Amino acid sequence: MMQQADLLPISTFSKLSDVPRKTLIYYDRLGLFKPAYVAGNGYRYYHRSQLDTIGVIQVCKDLGMSLEDIRQHLEQRTPAGTLELLRQQEAMLRLQLARLEQTRQMVSRRADNIEQSMHVDTTRMHVIEQPRVPLLLSRRVHGSKAQFPEALWQDFQQRLQQEHAPLGYPNGVIVPKEDLLHRDGDGVSHMFCRMTTQAHEQVYMPEGFYLVSYAQANYGDTDKIYPQIFDYLDKHQYVVIGDAYEEYLQDEVVLRDSEAYVVRVMVQIEGLVEGK
Repeated sequence: MMQQADLLPISTFSKLSDVPRKTLIYYDRLGLFKPAYVAGNGYRYYHRSQLDTIGVIQVCKDLGMSLEDIRQHLEQRTPAGTLELLRQQEAMLRLQLARLEQTRQMVSRRADNIEQSMHVDTTRMHVIEQPRVPLLLSRRVHGSKAQFPEALWQDFQQRLQQEHAPLGYPNGVIVPKEDLLHRDGDGVSHMFCRMTTQAHEQVYMPEGFYLVSYAQANYGDTDKIYPQIFDYLDKHQYVVIGDAYEEYLQDEVVLRDSEAYVVRVMVQIEGLVEGK
């Protein structure tokens, strides 16, 4: 039996539900969500329990369900039908959360790259010790930056889509160890980005010591950096034990002048590292 104390005027119900008064009136006229009681003067009153229903309606609406589909569900609702609806909405929310997390990672990564690039010295190289870093990798190829494999680019874009990553996610290329040992900086084995993956096997940039070099270079023009890198390795008696990772810290998102883009090259090494 409905108790008068459980009825809320439309203004109070609107405030508690955070649904505008005119929206509640519109829902009533559609037959989607009607008040529990309408007084003789036309004033609408809602039962407290209807706060649960309006909450689910708003969630379904926010997730893209049409008002007509919501209305039909409410008219024919059953435990099984409601369960199916909620599971569908749960799956959609999980997808949206995954996309939001990848967007957050993209924004954070780009901001970190720009902030770091504003303090680098492109005339000096140095060695850092780095923990392992989670990566998303493309399939392996044997190609060159001078003739960049279109299939590699397409493969990597598909993998980004499967991870629900937004367009513009910062990425780079890997120059394989075997090419470096032959003093060749033009080879490419993978595309990569720094990412915690869900749809693909998680791989990592290995922990260890890396020689780090920064330079201004356009896309595909980074092989010019490597003669100085190889000379530095020889001078300090460092040995290449892993791949080189190239990433643009400043790219076309940041600069108009492509020749001024800032790239970072990290080569895994071993040897007598000062202070270690």
